[in-house]
Amino acid sequence: MKRNIVISLVVLGVIFLTWTCMTKNNSKVESVYTKISKLNQFNIDQVKGSYFILHFWAKWCEPCADEIPLIVEFAKHASFSKPFKILAVSLDPSLEESKKILPNQGVGLPSNFILALDSEHKVADDLGSYQYPETYLIDPEGRILEKWIGAQKWNNPEVLEYFKQKIK
Repeated sequence: MKRNIVISLVVLGVIFLTWTCMTKNNSKVESVYTKISKLNQFNIDQVKGSYFILHFWAKWCEPCADEIPLIVEFAKHASFSKPFKILAVSLDPSLEESKKILPNQGVGLPSNFILALDSEHKVADDLGSYQYPETYLIDPEGRILEKWIGAQKWNNPEVLEYFKQKIK
């Protein structure tokens, strides 16, 4: 009898913890879209329902300045079996300022490369981004699948292959 009560309590505890975790995960899904919808010069419909990279960068950040041409080039080759976008969020005072380090000063960017502005770092702070550049892979439901801190080797063929495998 005592054993059945203990087992029942354990089962109820597991159910409660599972429900709690699911509820927290659902609120995180909403918060990613809610947070990025606050970006300046950005419409959430540009990425909603797609896999996308959320990339925080700035002109004043040396690793970012070295990396940004590589991620633009990556965007040109990033065609997968599902829609894929890159949301490049500048932390500079203005997009005009940040475009100065983009290839061709931002003219002729790939159609899947979207620029947005977070000059007060509110969105970056809300997501816990402090060591730029920082990059997230977001799924169509708005869940964070991966996070990378620091510059990535976007021109490495293995990176493109990684995303091909991830976005099936």
